[in-house]
Amino acid sequence: MVLRHCVIADLLTDQTLTEMELAVETCQRRIIVPGAFRATAALPNLAQTEKARKIIDGRTVIHVMRGYDIWGSYPIWYTEPAMDEQGNLTLKIQGASLESYPHRRKIRANLTYTGQDQIEIARQLLTHMASRPEGDLGFVLTPGSSGVTRDRTYRASESGTYGERLEQLANVADGFEYMIRTFIDPATGQRVRQWVWGYSTLGSPTITRDIAQPGKIKAWSYPSDATQAATSWQTRGDTIQDDLSTASEPLMSTVYEDAAKLAAGYPLLDQTVDYSSVRDQATLNSYAQVLAATRSGSVSIPRIVVHFDDNFSIDPNFLGDKARFTLVNNWFPLDSSGAPTFAKEWRIVGMDLKPPTADDQEERAELIFEEAS
Repeated sequence: MVLRHCVIADLLTDQTLTEMELAVETCQRRIIVPGAFRATAALPNLAQTEKARKIIDGRTVIHVMRGYDIWGSYPIWYTEPAMDEQGNLTLKIQGASLESYPHRRKIRANLTYTGQDQIEIARQLLTHMASRPEGDLGFVLTPGSSGVTRDRTYRASESGTYGERLEQLANVADGFEYMIRTFIDPATGQRVRQWVWGYSTLGSPTITRDIAQPGKIKAWSYPSDATQAATSWQTRGDTIQDDLSTASEPLMSTVYEDAAKLAAGYPLLDQTVDYSSVRDQATLNSYAQVLAATRSGSVSIPRIVVHFDDNFSIDPNFLGDKARFTLVNNWFPLDSSGAPTFAKEWRIVGMDLKPPTADDQEERAELIFEEAS
């Protein structure tokens, strides 16, 4: 496997500790959710071993570089030095993108927000998370508001994490998207960790990239999964019964159905999703409404592998942009008039970087999409 240049830094201060060439196996970026990172460091000599010793799980972050740009920053949560029977010493490394850090922090105070913009609630959660210097990773919080107000109460007794609550806050009807970008400030030369948000989505609405096969598309798959499908959705929250002498039952949302799919011939399929900390009926209804609108029927998440170079680059720091994909092959042949039968426009919501290999020097990325309706 061809090596990727990486900068190893202190997680808390982002002070550079060393730089190494790592065999990167998995390097993911996602909107909202953390992306995974796996790599291996070959340690043929003492000098490389001393560099690798600076990679300490829970203490360091690895910045994956492409030229002078940072394509991903990954706190390291697991390391494993090992030697095989031939005496080859390696260090296996696993981590997740910066979005994983809020998932490692518990909310240990009661927090209440009434009639506040949902973006402001998100910023206040992140600010509260960073209230102690030992928990401040220096996230720069993008200003602005969405115009959507929420009421939220988070109790210490729920033992929820900041990451869980941020995801739940974003994933409701009329919610928002966010991610953490790391880049080098051209004015100062310093690395910046910026929490960015988009309402209702991230991305540039004026940009649509054209990507085709034959062309930049090297491989594709188009799975359709009905194993967890539903056309009728309900959510279940916390109990609101405080009288211990009586039986308690959890709060339930209204049932939301996808009328269009039922009318089109889909059978009635039921799902109930738990939100154990929610004690507000309107919030539960909002979750169920989103599930009915976005998860009904089969879930199709296309995956396409593209080749890119200096003339064709998709930056993982700007997920959410649209792309228009055209496929021409035996599964999707041309129609009788010679036009493609597969030409769709999707938002790019995830990216798995695929470094060049010894046999294939092309740099590739597997793109993950939110399928357009």
